[in-house]
Amino acid sequence: MYQLAHIANTILYRAKGEDMPISPMKLQKLIYFLYGEYLYREGKALFAERFEVWKYGPVLDDIYQAFKQFGAGRIKKYMPDANGLYQVVDLDSDRRFRACFDKVWDSHSAQSGIELSKLTHQERSAWYIAASKRRTFLNDEDIFAEMRHRNDRQAREDSPC
Repeated sequence: MYQLAHIANTILYRAKGEDMPISPMKLQKLIYFLYGEYLYREGKALFAERFEVWKYGPVLDDIYQAFKQFGAGRIKKYMPDANGLYQVVDLDSDRRFRACFDKVWDSHSAQSGIELSKLTHQERSAWYIAASKRRTFLNDEDIFAEMRHRNDRQAREDSPC
C-alpha cells in the first residue's frame, strides 16, 4: 500500500510538469479513478483511506482537508505525508502502479473536475450505488465492479470488429 499523500503528490507533480491546473475536485476524482484502476488490475487497495459519498462524487476527507483552501482553483502546494515529508511515488520502481497511473492520466487528465464528477455519478458507478443506498462510504466491491464495467466497455470501443 501507498501513503495517500504520495499518490496525491505524484498526480500534482505530473500536472506541474505539464503545466496543467489541478483543482481539489479534479485531484479527488483522479485519485478515485487511479484507486479503482489499481484495485481492478491488482485485486488490492492502493491505500488504506476510504472514499466518502459526497454530493459531487467520491471524496477522501484527508485530501479535502489538505487542499480545501484552493476552492475551485489550481492547487499550488504538495501534501505532507505522515512523517511531514513531501514525497511522490517513484514510477520507475513499480511498473504495475505506473501502468495504472499512465492509463488514468492518459484517459482523464484533460477532463475538468466537473466532467470527472459526472463520470462518477453514472448509473452503475460505485458512488451511485452507495448514494442510492444512503451509505456513507463506497465499498471496494462496487468500485471493482465499476472499473470492470468501464474497462470492458473501453475494450469493446477499441475493438476493430
